[in-house]
Amino acid sequence: MISVLFSSALCSLAVVCSMAAGVSAYLAAPRQLLLRKAVPVGAGLGLAAVLAGVALGLFCQVVGAFTAVFSLAVVLMSVWSLLPLCVALARRGQEPS
Repeated sequence: MISVLFSSALCSLAVVCSMAAGVSAYLAAPRQLLLRKAVPVGAGLGLAAVLAGVALGLFCQVVGAFTAVFSLAVVLMSVWSLLPLCVALARRGQEPS
């Protein structure tokens, strides 16, 4: 039986890995606004896939497989929705580079 503290730590680490996967995939996009030049697609998406796999494995340690996939999808969709919005709001009023 896994303790509650250990389960919480695994879930937190899985969420951090999921967020890092989402950011890595965003940075590989050609029209991203966070960096001056996009990360190479192979490296960005490869790192995102590895991080998503690690996050899925961590989620599976705590919850069932379907719940783990759903949790990963929710975190990725949140990052892919909120990160571009936050970057656009932060750059509002600045000249495009």
